[in-house]
Amino acid sequence: MTGAPSARLSSARLLNTRLLSARLDRLPGCFAVWRLVVLLSLGGCFEFYDLFLTAYLSPALESAGIFRKGTAGAFGLSDQATFASVTFAGLFLGTIIFAQVADKVGRRSIFTASLLWYSAMTFGMALQSSALALDAWRFLAGIGIGVELVTIDSYIAELVPARFRGRAFAVNQSIQFLAVPIVGLVCAKLAPHTYLGVAGWRWVMIIGSLGAIIVWRLRRAIPESPRWLMQQGRVLEAEAVVAALEAQVIAETGPLPPPPPRPPPAVGESAAVRESAAGCESAAVREVAAVRESAAVGEAPGVGTCARSSRRRIERVC
Repeated sequence: MTGAPSARLSSARLLNTRLLSARLDRLPGCFAVWRLVVLLSLGGCFEFYDLFLTAYLSPALESAGIFRKGTAGAFGLSDQATFASVTFAGLFLGTIIFAQVADKVGRRSIFTASLLWYSAMTFGMALQSSALALDAWRFLAGIGIGVELVTIDSYIAELVPARFRGRAFAVNQSIQFLAVPIVGLVCAKLAPHTYLGVAGWRWVMIIGSLGAIIVWRLRRAIPESPRWLMQQGRVLEAEAVVAALEAQVIAETGPLPPPPPRPPPAVGESAAVRESAAGCESAAVREVAAVRESAAVGEAPGVGTCARSSRRRIERVC
């Protein structure tokens, strides 16, 4: 008997997922949506700064005596080549292995954690005085950069309506690549000199690690990906994110077009299962309304807590 309720609940979640995805895709390209793209891209700008300092900083490290001329680095490479190699080794490891964690933990959490990680590793790199130590810290920083690379792309793809997703990625890349001339200018101005008794090349790395400070401001303004929440079965939390975004859009542009019609029945879906799914969907709507009403009077302890308790009540209804 447990299979039928489970099937009905899964069907209801599928319907809600379709409806919420359609509601996201009907949003216009207004400030509320583009603001999210810009904020995520600013986080990626620090990532590109950190990534592209590899080439710009190597001559300064050689002038400082950290890097040696010739093939004195690891594996018979020069120190400069070793520095670049460990960077991309970290990127590969972070992208192939650790980036999958974002599918389990969430886009917002991994966006924050990876930025904090590579910022901390870059700051640690600024404290080193040997090529070997620099390479070790650079490898660790590369892992965080690799995770961030794919997380930002997934984040934008899931937040932005499908019809202007290409433009969103164009804006994203334009903002991120602004870091390339910036890091070049910073290296040219700071690397040859000493400030406050600290070598200029160290300041170049310290500036890159400032992303750890700024990320907290960004994090508060960026919601979790509603499509990821739906994939995890956290429909109420996804609805709360979509509803909040819709409210911002309505305040900016006026009423939205009506919600899309209910999707057609899936192949093999019986009428009974569909009716039960509709009942589950109605229960979800009632619970979301209750969460909103409680939040309006200051009684709700938080979206996540309310969503978890509401989800248990919906499962009992279904």
